[in-house]
Amino acid sequence: VKLGIRINSFYSISESTMDYMVSFNLQQQWRDKRLQFNPNETKFKMLKLGEGTWLRIWIPDTFFRNEKKANFHDVTVANRMLQLNSTGYLLYVTKISATFSCQMKLQYYPLDTQFCPITIESFGYTTDDMYFQWMDGKAEKVIDLGENKILPQFTIERFIRRDCSQNYTAGTYPCLEVRFVLRRDIGFFLIQVYVPSILIVILSWVSFWINIESSPARVSIGLLTVLTTTTMSAGARASLPRVSYIKAIDVWMICCLIFVFASLIEYAVVNVMSRKKIKSNVIEKVSG
Repeated sequence: VKLGIRINSFYSISESTMDYMVSFNLQQQWRDKRLQFNPNETKFKMLKLGEGTWLRIWIPDTFFRNEKKANFHDVTVANRMLQLNSTGYLLYVTKISATFSCQMKLQYYPLDTQFCPITIESFGYTTDDMYFQWMDGKAEKVIDLGENKILPQFTIERFIRRDCSQNYTAGTYPCLEVRFVLRRDIGFFLIQVYVPSILIVILSWVSFWINIESSPARVSIGLLTVLTTTTMSAGARASLPRVSYIKAIDVWMICCLIFVFASLIEYAVVNVMSRKKIKSNVIEKVSG
């Protein structure tokens, strides 16, 4: 059975649930010698079979191993096509919208690149009865991305095809997988996270130029920058799962928090040292 995929839309990539949604046309091609016919008798070399014909003939029992939820399209008619040529080759095309799981590694978030797969496997036939292969032709035609290479936060750089056949208790089942390489765009985080956090750190340095006797001003700036940095850090992690490892954005926000916290501590240290110096001067004057 030869397989091909044409992507219609690629959307809703979620880090919190680690999945993504895609609408695509699944193309399957195989030969059934029982259905071959003489083209001279029908005057047609290719026949388009009517709706529901796929229920009366053998079709591959393909399913998606990493699928969470999927459905066929029936507006305005069933979005399926079945063609038969005189030699018994059938082309079966179905339009599917599905949610696939994508185990993301977020150590470098938001400077990360993710590999999100679509895994197609046979449910009941082993490799002794059936095997999968990609359709003939260039890889770009077998797996057609259309105009969906740019997404709101990601860019589809390329895709990787591989054989994912696995050996189960009942035997080895045929499987093909395509992995989409998704590179995250940094523009959103540059505007919403990095630039504001840099400005907040610079704002915390303003207290160095304020008179040491102006305690309310210096304390207010220090507390304001610390609280703002903490709030930004929580907001940046709001859409992420509660993973146990440290991410790149965590390192950035921790460094910013250390800078603004250090500027507040600096005022406390300088204030204590200033009071000690004043006290020592007073003692010297009294003793003198």
